Amino acid sequence: MRRSSCLSASALAAQLVEEAYRWGDFSELERLYAVYGKPGVRSELTGHSRLDHFWIGIGEVNNSNLRVTDDYYQQLDALTEQWAREHPQSVLPQLLFAQTLSAHAWAYRGTGYANTVSPAAWAGFQKYLELAAAQLQRSEPLAAKDSSWNEIMMEVGRGLSWDRSRLMAVFENGIAKNPDDDELYFKMQTALLPKWGGDLQAVDGLIELAVKNTREKRGMEMYSRLYAAVSYMEVKQALFTGTRASWTRMKAGFEDLLGHYPHVDNRNMYAYFACMAVDRPTLQAQLELIGDKFVPIFWGDNAERTYETCKKMAQQPSAPLVLVTPHA
Repeated sequence: MRRSSCLSASALAAQLVEEAYRWGDFSELERLYAVYGKPGVRSELTGHSRLDHFWIGIGEVNNSNLRVTDDYYQQLDALTEQWAREHPQSVLPQLLFAQTLSAHAWAYRGTGYANTVSPAAWAGFQKYLELAAAQLQRSEPLAAKDSSWNEIMMEVGRGLSWDRSRLMAVFENGIAKNPDDDELYFKMQTALLPKWGGDLQAVDGLIELAVKNTREKRGMEMYSRLYAAVSYMEVKQALFTGTRASWTRMKAGFEDLLGHYPHVDNRNMYAYFACMAVDRPTLQAQLELIGDKFVPIFWGDNAERTYETCKKMAQQPSAPLVLVTPHA
């Protein structure tokens, strides 16, 4: 999950990026990207890549879910296109222009099911995604060492219904550029989810690949984080019955993560999945360490009710666990 419950240095980075973008301060954005775009730079609290926080800041402005008119996105398109023309040898403005076009496309489509999208919205979606893809293709030589190019291209390719092999090629190229870019795994996993025409078997395979690639440095951390994302995005509380997720391996991953980054966000996530797995000793331990720092975003749908249910289960070991299931 991309979130920080306090203003850490990484959260401050996202805020600085957002402010520079809103003020149209390209020089500051370029400076921040040089600092936070370096491979291997991680949040001192949560362990997430600082590169993520740069793009979180951009996303606060290039957000396809804003309640704004099309003029807003037209203005962003014009601004970033101008930057791209003025700085033809700099990769960041080329990426910003492509990412803005992609956000514009998704603003047309919205987040509903395909059958809720009007023909006019589909046309806008297709138009701006194709413009984004063309911009990325033009800038590919500049991004020979920049994995953010691959992140954006994967998002665009998913929207354009690229087949799995084509997306995987972009993913693998990005990992070769920057093995520390975790977001590449999450974007590839999203494309493989059933809601996007994929299947859980392919998701399982990607997670095993992530573990193979990262285990030497990070243990089982990516196993836990990726399966947690599968739960949040697709299977909800059926993680251990509807996928191949192993609580033994997931628990080891959370321990590896917390061994380096004992942040309350990570503990909330660990406690939620311990509850789902009916691991009362682990749940009790994490709830005690969390104290009053409950972070709802990590507790799934109906977070407050689920949290209270899990607390009662931890306090009464003989009580059966019945997590709140969201309505269909």
